[in-house]
Amino acid sequence: MRNERYNLIAQTGRDTPMGKLMRRYWLPVALSSQVAEPDGKPLLTWLLGERLVVFRNTQGVVGVLDDHCLHRGVSLSLGRNEDCGLRCLYHGWKFAVDGTIMETPNDTNPALRANRKARAYPVREQSGLIWTYLGPAELEPPFRRFDFDDAPEGQRHAFRANARANYLALWEGGVDSSHVGMLHTNDVRPSWAAKQRGEDVPASAWDSLAPSYEVDDTDYGYRYVAFRAIPGRDDARHARQVPAILPCMRFIPGHSDFAIALMDVPMTDTETATYQIAYSHNEPITREWARAFLGFNGERFNEETCTVDMTWPHDMGQDREAMKNGSWSGFAAIEFEDVAMAMSLNDPYDRSSETLVAADIAVTRLRQTLYKAVQAHEADGTAPGAGREDMTGVIAYDRVVLNSEDWKTV
Repeated sequence: MRNERYNLIAQTGRDTPMGKLMRRYWLPVALSSQVAEPDGKPLLTWLLGERLVVFRNTQGVVGVLDDHCLHRGVSLSLGRNEDCGLRCLYHGWKFAVDGTIMETPNDTNPALRANRKARAYPVREQSGLIWTYLGPAELEPPFRRFDFDDAPEGQRHAFRANARANYLALWEGGVDSSHVGMLHTNDVRPSWAAKQRGEDVPASAWDSLAPSYEVDDTDYGYRYVAFRAIPGRDDARHARQVPAILPCMRFIPGHSDFAIALMDVPMTDTETATYQIAYSHNEPITREWARAFLGFNGERFNEETCTVDMTWPHDMGQDREAMKNGSWSGFAAIEFEDVAMAMSLNDPYDRSSETLVAADIAVTRLRQTLYKAVQAHEADGTAPGAGREDMTGVIAYDRVVLNSEDWKTV
């Protein structure tokens, strides 16, 4: 893909084609846990290049406002969250969750409060996430419901990791199945580690490093399946099916009933908030277990700030000594392996220099899907899948599929 075309789908600022398309969808802006306390500390964050403040008022209602005070533009995130409003420290102007001006201590003209409002955005709180919509009010889509929304409360856990990487670099890694058996060798290929120890462990489907693919275009984006040969079986294949959902979402299958929903949400063009919802409909999973599974229990993940502590190229946290002693990558967990790869692309890189192969079909289809979606939106305002309210049937799976079965219907 030519660099200019890639940039068209990677850049998400207010006036960019991709930014305009992304603003047509509800997007998560924070975890509920980041503003859990009524009248608690406001959260400063970014979404699609917009600087926002998220706060929970005295009654527990969440507001999402432009962080710049309507008066003189200073940060509302520094303000006082009290008495059902957010008060700017500078001159005391106070705003409700819907942007209504509640008080202007240095101006007693009631017309000012009646005729002006801070820029506020619609809010929905569901499944441990706070969602907002930045697009035109008259085009606001229905709020979508996903498979994880139907999981029992105690079997659904939401996390967020902020990484200094473009959203598309992270999303491409997420749909690329051929890297799983290589980059994530520590977790999915025990036969490799056993060999380093001089032990003999039977090979598994994940030892097949060149899976074959099939792709199916859908109204929400596309889905693909990666087939891997199963040692000793010629009647079936291991199948890993992953849906890619516009504008920035995917599901990853876990074991049995366990799954992970991921959204690589652009904060800016160089920073991404990846929201991960680990859930199960039938198997009890604790937050502690989910956090350890995702790799959010190491020193490089700060749960308070939701940041993955890495910098390229100076400090990625790679342990070369561990690589000499049985670790494939030298990184502590799958999340850090993925983030490290995406962050290493931060320097300007000409995508036309890539050497793409058949195993990259999920990545090339993602780029094609986003490019076509941008073109459609520019032409007639279409936002693929935004109007589909019920998304509960869109799931991922990781299972054995008989050669006689259709992977689209199993």
